[in-house]
Amino acid sequence: MVNNSFGFREREFAIPKPDNVFRIMVLGDSLTWGAGLAVEERYTNRLEKYLNERLKGKFPKRIEVLNFGIPGGPTIAERDILRTFIDLVNPDLVIVGFCLNDPQPKSQEWSIEKDRIDRYAKFFLSPIRRLFGILHLELTASFIEKGFYKTLERLGIIPPWYVALDRVYDKNSKEWKDFEKALKDIIDMSNKKGLPPPIFAVLNQGVYTDKPTDYRNPDDMLKLYLKWYHQAEDTASKIGFKTVNFEKEIAEKLHDKPLAVNVLDGHPSAEVNDIYAQKFAEFIIKEYFLKGGIHNGNKGRN
Repeated sequence: MVNNSFGFREREFAIPKPDNVFRIMVLGDSLTWGAGLAVEERYTNRLEKYLNERLKGKFPKRIEVLNFGIPGGPTIAERDILRTFIDLVNPDLVIVGFCLNDPQPKSQEWSIEKDRIDRYAKFFLSPIRRLFGILHLELTASFIEKGFYKTLERLGIIPPWYVALDRVYDKNSKEWKDFEKALKDIIDMSNKKGLPPPIFAVLNQGVYTDKPTDYRNPDDMLKLYLKWYHQAEDTASKIGFKTVNFEKEIAEKLHDKPLAVNVLDGHPSAEVNDIYAQKFAEFIIKEYFLKGGIHNGNKGRN
């Protein structure tokens, strides 16, 4: 894995920004970072390719899409990255790629019940990890640990991850309020730079790794995902973002295929990333270049 001098999984880029470059800065977590994918398979790399192809001869600048994704990064961390780098990067447009666990700054399955158990479980789980590590049986140790917590779930001692995460989507929760504040901060930073409204993109993903997730006929788990997605998208829209999701395209093109990288990795596949990139390109050209905005010589809001 190769990172640039700023620590991101991205190529080096010119500072200051060249006059002939239109620069898009993309924030996000592991879905944006590209877990399980080659660099060229990520939606950010494909987006840059599609925009330059489609705007060739129509826009005088070269489009540059820079990936500032961080594995496990919640929206509050993405806000902090923008605050640190916005003046240095000098973007012309900011994109936030959203994953359903981004409002939770802790782990996706965190709960107060599990946190209490963890305080005591570490006294016997840690020695197991060390012992099996010495024996080069790390996967076995991981299996034992997962089995332990799964048993606690079945006994009703700790909640399943989706119940724990659903608590974060309570609009009165601290996590949700911090999420909203982070989005407002991103809007404020973008506005202060005189940029057009940033994009909030719901990076729809699959529920399962070993079978299709049918967005045409959502099951109960996908309905829960969609509830979270829509709540986040509605919130971002009210705050001032332009928003986009990929539900329709995934339903049309990938309803009969697993959406994950593989059975062991639930991150979106290269095919899903290509759907993101294709729609992103269409959306950006329509909303930012052809609606009396950037394409017509100004960077004003639409």
